[in-house]
Amino acid sequence: MVAPKTVLEPGATPEIRIKRLNADKSRKDVGSATVYHLYFELTAHPPVEWVTLFGQEWEKLQMGRSVEVDAAFLVVHGELREVHETLLSALKQAAAKANAAYGQYAISEASALERREDVWKQERKDVDTLAASLRFD
Repeated sequence: MVAPKTVLEPGATPEIRIKRLNADKSRKDVGSATVYHLYFELTAHPPVEWVTLFGQEWEKLQMGRSVEVDAAFLVVHGELREVHETLLSALKQAAAKANAAYGQYAISEASALERREDVWKQERKDVDTLAASLRFD
């Protein structure tokens, strides 16, 4: 049985965590004796903004390994020994920082949306007031 995909609602603040290394999806790179495509499963399918923030945090760590987000997976090209030594810790750190940054982003976006709604409501009120004051007899 396939577990349902968790998708975050727009405006929701995710707490994206790494659940596990998916051994079924992880595989050795073609032509390499030691490098693998390692699939770390996330607790949810992250929003695009979170993915961007995660990428920025990962770059700051200068791990020398690229990380891709593929649906609800972080895909790292690395050696198995690196997982315990450095990769998992760095991935968790980048995810935690991306979560914090996304939380701030979500708050900012919610405030901006609220301001846009207030402007729209005032515009509607102004038009309604004008419409009520007009006489077409």
